[in-house]
Amino acid sequence: MKFDILLADDDDSVRLILNKALTRAGHNVKATDNAQTLVKWTESGMGDIVVSDVMMGGEDVFTRLPEIYKVRPNLPVIIISANNTVNTALKAGELKVFEYVPKPFDLAVVTEAVQRAGQSVNPKKAKLSAELRKLPMIGRSTAMQPVYRAVSRYASGNLPVLIQGPVGAGKDLVAKLIHDGGPRAERPFIRVSDFSNLSLTLQKANGGDVYIDEIAELSPVQQEGLLALMTESEYIPPHQRPRVLSATRKDLRRLAAEGNFRDDLLFRVNVAEIRIPPLSDRERDTYELAEFFLSQASERNNRRFETAALDILHRHSWTGNVRELENIVRRLSVLYSDDVITASMVLQELFKKLGSIGGADDDAKMESLLEQACSRLVNKPHELSPGQSLYATALSWVEKPLIIEALRITGGNKAKAAEKLGIHRNTLRTRLQSLEID
Repeated sequence: MKFDILLADDDDSVRLILNKALTRAGHNVKATDNAQTLVKWTESGMGDIVVSDVMMGGEDVFTRLPEIYKVRPNLPVIIISANNTVNTALKAGELKVFEYVPKPFDLAVVTEAVQRAGQSVNPKKAKLSAELRKLPMIGRSTAMQPVYRAVSRYASGNLPVLIQGPVGAGKDLVAKLIHDGGPRAERPFIRVSDFSNLSLTLQKANGGDVYIDEIAELSPVQQEGLLALMTESEYIPPHQRPRVLSATRKDLRRLAAEGNFRDDLLFRVNVAEIRIPPLSDRERDTYELAEFFLSQASERNNRRFETAALDILHRHSWTGNVRELENIVRRLSVLYSDDVITASMVLQELFKKLGSIGGADDDAKMESLLEQACSRLVNKPHELSPGQSLYATALSWVEKPLIIEALRITGGNKAKAAEKLGIHRNTLRTRLQSLEID
């Protein structure tokens, strides 16, 4: 990602080297040799990131940072200094400097610091989060449009509605949207599975909505009670009659044919029908859902996923659908305090999940998961990010977590990690840069 960098250093050679390195990394660089100009630029709104020396022309930049932060409180500042004392480091921490890099420095360290700082610069994030928070249901995919249309049509009606979909797809949410979107919004929305006291149930419902979650699991006695409730309700005027909303992940018609569900009840509850698609059929909805769940789970509005992390979440096979995605995003938000959730973090959590499979058939299950992922990649190449190839993307799925695990068990020691992987440390360094592993 390209950013506008404000570079300040009174050493011509340092300024030239950093300018070239940051430009080569794809950034736009505007350089000065004094703190006064730097402050002027930032106060005028220029720059996404500041990279500055501490002492320039006898002036201490630390004394000018409060001025900058007053106007630009979220501007990341990276400090480079030849005065490598603990006091400098402490001062940088006290003033909430994004990164302190002592001189002499490795250019890679500075460019990596800039990249990390850039990931916290996301002017669209606040707007995106605000827009998403207003939506009752997240997703713009073609597969979800019939669901939205059905919700809008059935919300104001009196018909019983059967909501079908796989586990974790959002059946409860759709039921609540139907209730909240119509004239029953001010009346009760009750979850019921015990119909032994019809009078009490009708009293509680009070003309609102009666919701049965996983209706296929009702016992014969419960099915009989629900049928009696719906029969009794027919004697109540339509505007006071409770409506039955039910949900299931199972095929009620097949269960009825097998004698495991009453066919007379099936015909009563399945008057209007909504089918919710699995997350795998919802195109790029995973991106918005992940960002939304992260904004819900975090107090700070500036937290986000890097693009590569969202790509990985999108291509994962979510057997638990939206609920499973929400759970892992919530876990990521707790485990990592970084403003940006990276691809490495996501991969580590996904592979922890895969690694917990256990048993003699681990290899077969892992191979099956990879086959599913590769099949989806080959059949939906349009979902690739610009500039990505099928081969490189699939290879990164294995290579990236392998390198991450090697670094983890060696405590981040790159030489030891390279030895464990059986590759040269220069090769590892190249792969770390290519795969964007911090």
